[in-house]
Amino acid sequence: MLLLLARHGNTFETGDKVVWVGARTDLRLTAKGREQAAALGEGLQPIKGAIKRIVSGPLKRTREHASIAAADLGFQEPIEIDVRLREIDYGLWEAKTSGEIQALGGADELNAWDKNGIWPASPGWSPPEETATANVTQLAHDLEASLGKDDAALLVTSNGILKFFLKLVPGAFEDMAASRSLKVSTGNCCALAFEAGAWRVVFWNQQPGCLSLDQP
Repeated sequence: MLLLLARHGNTFETGDKVVWVGARTDLRLTAKGREQAAALGEGLQPIKGAIKRIVSGPLKRTREHASIAAADLGFQEPIEIDVRLREIDYGLWEAKTSGEIQALGGADELNAWDKNGIWPASPGWSPPEETATANVTQLAHDLEASLGKDDAALLVTSNGILKFFLKLVPGAFEDMAASRSLKVSTGNCCALAFEAGAWRVVFWNQQPGCLSLDQP
């Protein structure tokens, strides 16, 4: 069974002020973001028959990304909206640039999150880290129970929440943090496989046109 994990496409145009967009900043995709969503649908064409569920977070950018990809895949079932895929509320960092966060004294915490996935204490993010982890774990469990061994589900969410799916694989989050490769770029895709009662990482942070779903 495959979990295909997609980060939504671009929400900023060239020249826009780029800020932290979390649960309270409900942006739509740009034209480039819509192209990235279509590219996801194209990249998943070889396994489209295996995709039995498409689940999106509730924000506009994730719902739009999922809808475009689903249309390109010819997916006929309703897209499910699941609040467990809602992006983190970044508290005091919401709608601020990284430079503004650094000016507020958050440089060390910002670097620790970006590079190593260390949850910052000062800005008041929500839900708590433990809840975000539990939400992802429960969603994965629900999908395990509903899908067959040769089925796949496509989940569309945001970068902050995507990182928590690595915690389904023992040691994976720590290994990726050590190599500073936790971040998923806009429009990119990841995959986890459930085999013999355990999850493994198939790939992480790949462009849809480069997907390789048969990696060991």
